[in-house]
Amino acid sequence: MALRENRKRKEEILTSKEACQLLKIGRTKLWELTKKNKIPAYRIGHGKTSSLRYKRSELFIWLNNNRI
Repeated sequence: MALRENRKRKEEILTSKEACQLLKIGRTKLWELTKKNKIPAYRIGHGKTSSLRYKRSELFIWLNNNRI
């Protein structure tokens, strides 16, 4: 049961606010990284009403790849 929950959590889809909290960065920095295609993101909807989503697992991969 714990394995399923762990797998589910890895593939969890995050809002911009949740991604900011996870990465401990501000909204402006998250948007800057997203806009430059540094962080993988997914657009939901079209135009001004669209929003961005992030996969938790991809954010952790990005963090590991950008370790100093």
